[in-house]
Amino acid sequence: MNYKINKTFNRNLGFQVSHNEILESVNSLNLFLETLPPNLYRSIDFKTTGALIGAVFCTKLVENIQDSVVNPIEKGHPDIIPTSGLGSSEEILRNYPEGLEIKGTIGNLKTGSNLRAGEVRISKISGITWQAHHREVNYLLGIIWDFVNDKNGFNFPAITGAFFSDTLTPDDWGEISGTTGRNTKVTGMRKSGKIKMGEGWILLYDNKQHVDRYSKLLNIDIGE
Repeated sequence: MNYKINKTFNRNLGFQVSHNEILESVNSLNLFLETLPPNLYRSIDFKTTGALIGAVFCTKLVENIQDSVVNPIEKGHPDIIPTSGLGSSEEILRNYPEGLEIKGTIGNLKTGSNLRAGEVRISKISGITWQAHHREVNYLLGIIWDFVNDKNGFNFPAITGAFFSDTLTPDDWGEISGTTGRNTKVTGMRKSGKIKMGEGWILLYDNKQHVDRYSKLLNIDIGE
């Protein structure tokens, strides 16, 4: 798959990461996703597919980013931390001061859409919303995925966009829902946060329909 690339992206988050490491990780992830049988994607829901993509993407990133490691505790934040953080207490790893949080989305569909695994979604996308469990996420690598990697007559899921912001504030996240009962507490990113993510675009799937739609929804200026 070909991508438009923002070659200015380069950050020190306790480890150095640039567009090169992101692209290598995305390409490796896409190759892995196409090795899985199509019936797997047909038999699991999109939330589970998204969780799979996020988990594997984290492993690919630490393979390519020097001095980084996946946060060793299940509820650790952020998802990837510097290797120097290993050995820290669970309390510290729940909110480690350096690293990279990863969140993915498949996008919001227009009302009445009924798409299944293997069907390209971009023409039905009405919005892009990353979600979090709290409003204190300020450093975020947000990815978007779609069923676009056509291999042997089936569209496998693949990353279609990667975005970064290190200027998010609690006001860029909505009110937390699911605060009663046994529901999972979540907050969705507001328009102000989406604009910040769009300003920090790293990769865009080089397909006109995807570039145009994402550019409109996230107010992206790719400089062309």
